[in-house]
Amino acid sequence: CSTLHAADYCGAQACKLWVENIIIKDHISNLEPNELRRLTENARACHADPLYEAAGEELAKRAPVDVLAKADSQILAEIVDRHLEKRQRRTQELAFVTVNGKLLIYDSATGSNLQTLDAHGDCINCVAYSFDNSTIATASDDCTVRLWNADTYACLHTLQHD
Repeated sequence: CSTLHAADYCGAQACKLWVENIIIKDHISNLEPNELRRLTENARACHADPLYEAAGEELAKRAPVDVLAKADSQILAEIVDRHLEKRQRRTQELAFVTVNGKLLIYDSATGSNLQTLDAHGDCINCVAYSFDNSTIATASDDCTVRLWNADTYACLHTLQHD
């Protein structure tokens, strides 16, 4: 803390903020997940932005689902928005299917084609992402349902139906 006081005395704001962040990160790294959740909620309520940002980031990294489920819904939404990788959430990914069996993945923000797969030998009737966005399912007139890894676009399983 003497470094923090020296930086404050000299007017070195950038140095002071850097030291504060180091102290905050050291403190929150030792908290249990439920304590970290409460700290995040309290920091938001008190408008302690540096503490709220750091605690939210740490909570997103290591809190189990049962702890996150107890979090205030507004805080949970902000944690998801700020700290989870956009690619994991697939908020901008859009899947299209064609009558000739192709699965097309587009970035809805830019319109760019991310991937084109020869997914089936016939018309694809349905496409859906799994709840956790890790898998894409396609169903086709070729009497198959295929499951695709949403990161690598590799076919995981082919299920035959009548």
